[in-house]
Amino acid sequence: MYNMKQSARQGILSFCKRILALGTGLVFFFLTLWPVAAADFTLPRLEMASRGSMDNGEFVLSSFLSADFALTGGFKYSFILGFSLDAPDIAKAFAYRNFKAEPVLPGANTTGEDYNALAARMNNQAVLSFRIAKATVRETFGLPLELSYFLGSGDDFCTGDEFSSRFGLPQIGTEFRGYYYFPEGIGFNPTRQYNGIHGVRGTGLSLTLTKWEKIIPMLYLYQDFMTPGRALAGNNHYSGDLRLLLHHNWLRVETFGGASLNADMNASIRAGLMLHLDAGHGAEFFAQGGIPGWIQGEKLSIDNMFFLIEPRLRFGLLGIFVTFFYHPMEYLHIITPEEKGKADFNIKFQLGKRDSGFAGGIETGGELKTDGFEDFILRVSPFVSFITGGLRWDAKIRIAPLEYDVPERIFEIIFGVRTAF
Repeated sequence: MYNMKQSARQGILSFCKRILALGTGLVFFFLTLWPVAAADFTLPRLEMASRGSMDNGEFVLSSFLSADFALTGGFKYSFILGFSLDAPDIAKAFAYRNFKAEPVLPGANTTGEDYNALAARMNNQAVLSFRIAKATVRETFGLPLELSYFLGSGDDFCTGDEFSSRFGLPQIGTEFRGYYYFPEGIGFNPTRQYNGIHGVRGTGLSLTLTKWEKIIPMLYLYQDFMTPGRALAGNNHYSGDLRLLLHHNWLRVETFGGASLNADMNASIRAGLMLHLDAGHGAEFFAQGGIPGWIQGEKLSIDNMFFLIEPRLRFGLLGIFVTFFYHPMEYLHIITPEEKGKADFNIKFQLGKRDSGFAGGIETGGELKTDGFEDFILRVSPFVSFITGGLRWDAKIRIAPLEYDVPERIFEIIFGVRTAF
């Protein structure tokens, strides 16, 4: 009889535990869904582009896709959860879905062709990856202080983009960036592009003082993500950056300085400055200059420099933009030997304004190496561009007249669409 009562108690107790677990699970489930239901799903960035050129006598298209997806919500207590979709060649990503990597059997001779097929599949996947999780509290403790806790790819420094969100200004950054101008990317990787002088990548905190209307100081303390091929050896980077935004009438300035330390106390130092002058009457000057990374104790040279200058003139519907960009060999802790001594120049004559609809014109530009002109490339590029429905459409023909010895390199086209909010 005692065993029967004990079994009954245990059965009732087990049933109650299951009900409690189920109730707790349902409460947790609905609490989890609540902020998602209240959040806004946005597409802050989308870029699709195709590049057409001749290859072995055939006209071949290669297409690039990159997009950011974000869940955002709140004002005083805001959060953002973002993901990125990147595909350096979307056609190959589709094709390789049917590719099967066979396991290597004992005694089998794996060939270079087998390895290259696997490497091609890995390098051309369409990857949906985590980008950023960020929680922000504004007016922290009733003070003009903005506190953020972030994981992932955070703010980019000296792009000029933050002046639009912080001060409500029109876009002041250069258009000379991204796949449309650099389809090969950094070190022939289209998913790696220059965007400002430095960017926060890791886990940490940021503090923003919002006391003043036209001056915004920021402090970042974080641990960098480990990146294969990074410039500073060691298991982790412990980083700090001090950043300042200034807007006053015709002058916009952004500057920063920071350093990363590893466990052996070796330091990588960086600093940069962005300057935008609006002289009125259609005359502007934009510049970015700095050092994305320099390992303390090593020789400091021009190869450590990121340098872009861009004077702009507008006469009604006619615009003239002259750009010179010197590439750094180290960017976001990664050293890319292919970028050593590399520079670009571009002169753009534009008729019309994209903001009001349609623009077109012609660009003349090229690439050169400071250690010689054997790699000099000259391009002449007619282009058209227009904005409609929040999307910007671009198309250009790139003609390289000096590549007459290899006719297939003379002509290529690039066209695509990207968000323009």
